Amino acid sequence: GPLGFVGTARILAGAQPDSLLVVVALSMRSRGLSFKRVGDQFVAQYRVESVLRTTARRVAAAQREETVRVGSFRETQRSDESLIFQQFLSAVPGDYLLSVTVRDRNSTNEGRVEVPITVPALARTAISLPIAVYTAALRRSLERPPELVINPRSSMQFGTDSLLFYIETYGLTPGSAITLAAVDGAGRTSWTDSVRVDSAGEVRSFVVSVPPAPLSIGRYDLQLSQGGTLMASTPFLVAFSDQFAVGKLQDIVSLLRYFASPDTLRALLNTPESERAAAWRHFFQSTDPNPASPENEAIEAYLHRVQLSNDRFRDEGGPGWLTERGEVFITLGEPSEMFDRRRDMQNNGGTIVWTYYEYRLTLYFYDDGGFGRYRLAPGSRAEYLRVVNRLRER
Repeated sequence: GPLGFVGTARILAGAQPDSLLVVVALSMRSRGLSFKRVGDQFVAQYRVESVLRTTARRVAAAQREETVRVGSFRETQRSDESLIFQQFLSAVPGDYLLSVTVRDRNSTNEGRVEVPITVPALARTAISLPIAVYTAALRRSLERPPELVINPRSSMQFGTDSLLFYIETYGLTPGSAITLAAVDGAGRTSWTDSVRVDSAGEVRSFVVSVPPAPLSIGRYDLQLSQGGTLMASTPFLVAFSDQFAVGKLQDIVSLLRYFASPDTLRALLNTPESERAAAWRHFFQSTDPNPASPENEAIEAYLHRVQLSNDRFRDEGGPGWLTERGEVFITLGEPSEMFDRRRDMQNNGGTIVWTYYEYRLTLYFYDDGGFGRYRLAPGSRAEYLRVVNRLRER
């Protein structure tokens, strides 16, 4: 939506024996907010309200307003989820509805979600679900709230930095060992490690690092076990970009349909799972214009154009990147010149003309059906494909 966000809620022990902490974390894109010029800065404001309620009453709520200040207009248009927000709610064990509302203070845009959530009773000995974090300090007392910055997507970018997880244990015997394993969708263990409770106490915490090298693209579960018994499990995602949270291989290949040739994508899709990590790593390296940086700038630029297409060409009633104008824009970029003659009162056919001087290419889009869906003329389609094939051969 206009003000979209990704959110997660995690539960940790609270200061009182009969209450627990519900940690609500959100990530948002700068370009979802409305910025105003103030002096030499651009400023936006937003308000977040988190509410826990039963069917009968409101149990807990937290509200806060935040101000975002950036130094350039370009930063206001960032398409990655560059804003992180957290709130703490306290609740006794029970079943609730958690609603989260984000409102842009400079416009009417807002985003809202409501989900069921269960706050479990804390057992005498227990292990929390692992929480994906950017940073975290070890917690040694329940009187102090946890100091952590949550990764709301629970995701890491393929081939780059490790993914950190924060874990708390309660009442475990000193010397108790916890085994950690990253398990893929086929049930195979791709990575494993262990931690040990160092001393007695009401709470002991750990920060563990899952490295990128053993992992392929897709969904994993981080599983915590004691003596062969599964104690806790939480999903996380290895994504090919932080611009899109896509976990299924078929969806990833579909999203890259304009980036690589059909033969290349078909080979990635059909690679055996045991060889998939190596295949994706080769694909990333072979398409990366700057191997010295951790990101693949070509893929990041491509995905940014996908997002821009969804914004610009949604007038056809579907995802903008799947329109024919979206296809051309994503592969060739901004046209050098545009001529746009929409259908007039006499119901004459609408025509859009894009010219690319660099490729000596002129493309004609026609709305023959009268429903605002523009299609490339057959001759334009042939010329467009000729240019695309030439670019892929470079």
